[in-house]
Amino acid sequence: MTESNKFKIKIRKSKLKQDVGVLAELLANTYDISPYNLVELTDVITAGIRGNELELVKEGNKYYIKDVESWFKERLMPNTIELSEEDYKRALYRAFRLLVLGNIAMTDFGSSRQRDFGQRWTDFCRGFLGEIGIEKFLKEKFSITVDLEEKEIGDVETFLPTDITKIKEGDKWRETRTLTSIKTSKLGSMWLDIGSQLPHSDAFIFIKIGLTVDHLLHFFKGSNFLSDLVKMAKDLGEVNDIKTEFEDLCKKISDIKPFPTYIPGFAYKKDFEKGEFKVYESRSGKKKICGGIGFFSGEPTRNFEGLGELSPPKHMACLDSLRWTNKNWKELVKTF
Repeated sequence: MTESNKFKIKIRKSKLKQDVGVLAELLANTYDISPYNLVELTDVITAGIRGNELELVKEGNKYYIKDVESWFKERLMPNTIELSEEDYKRALYRAFRLLVLGNIAMTDFGSSRQRDFGQRWTDFCRGFLGEIGIEKFLKEKFSITVDLEEKEIGDVETFLPTDITKIKEGDKWRETRTLTSIKTSKLGSMWLDIGSQLPHSDAFIFIKIGLTVDHLLHFFKGSNFLSDLVKMAKDLGEVNDIKTEFEDLCKKISDIKPFPTYIPGFAYKKDFEKGEFKVYESRSGKKKICGGIGFFSGEPTRNFEGLGELSPPKHMACLDSLRWTNKNWKELVKTF
């Protein structure tokens, strides 16, 4: 079996995760997929297929991924970094400090649904991790040091625009000529949603982080929090044997590990202004936005692939519309 045929896996939309899982295993048997594990790589590939980052070709009545090796070697891995436990702790504290000292709303952005402190803490932690990730990506890949906009603790509208505003030249800092915003999401995401932020920045970088839903739990295990919690339970009569209880809990919680981070690309303001969405229409006449980039007004449909129905207005970009090559990144960096 030739190398190209080895990765020719039939892709069934009804069993997408299952088929992609097989492909991820084949890649892992041929290449070093670190810092991803198989589950994380499966999430990235699945999002890539749904967001047209990976092209499906039809042969007969079967679908296959076109040039998956090229995508893996030329796009995914060059645009991948690893965020450490120390990076996570920095982001965790920055988010905690902001929520405690800042006047941050308790509601979801654009809705009246209230969220508790834990939900807001994890959401802002992901955002700060994105900032750290882009700083690390630009440093590792292009040997440049950037700084993010320094903002005083204030309300959420002041905090939201997160831009690269300074670049280091020698031992001196200067203001950037291009404001570049960072938008953070999960590995399985396929849409860059900048909401109403278009007027605030000239370019928007999309970064996806393998932050599990249990990340706080893993952190608690490695800190004094869990042992203090068990001691508190003992004082309250909830626990008889501290040592046994602590060990039993630790067995069920995995250790915190580094986080694989993928930067699938970026888009300029002009891309959102001039771009168009790709719309799929089913035989029954139902329409769905399945790719592209542009301004979402609610027409011709509110239905987005992977997201369901959304409320306009906002600017959106799918994975297939992002600029991602080394040449693209160098052009962006030059504008700094």
